[in-house]
Amino acid sequence: MSPPSRTPIPVRTLAARGAGALVIALVVNLVLGWIALSQGLVASAEFFRYPGIVVWTVLGIVGATLVYGVLTRRSPTPGETFVRVAVAALLLSFLPNIGLAFTVESVTTSEVIGLMVLHVPPAVVAVLALPDEPLAR
Repeated sequence: MSPPSRTPIPVRTLAARGAGALVIALVVNLVLGWIALSQGLVASAEFFRYPGIVVWTVLGIVGATLVYGVLTRRSPTPGETFVRVAVAALLLSFLPNIGLAFTVESVTTSEVIGLMVLHVPPAVVAVLALPDEPLAR
């Protein structure tokens, strides 16, 4: 059996999927942020703030969109590879938050967990929205 051929995703299609993913991820993360802040689920809000939520969500989705675009040009199985890269990136994205817990005295455990939770929706949305075959089935 020959490997699948590389078919780069058209830039307009990639941009449309990326924009849709961004809107969904932003809405989900802003709602989660609002719930956490309004219900007092984070004991400190030194790092858990709306501008940061927006900036990091945008960076995550833009980065995922660019990575998926590159994979469609370089990988014979871009969907499967993207899922693996997204999982690895999600796990690695937790490290700076864990680092905050050990290096900044004023950061609470609830704030660190809240920040880590906010990394999940963009990763899930990217894996569902960007590839031609969601979750590379």
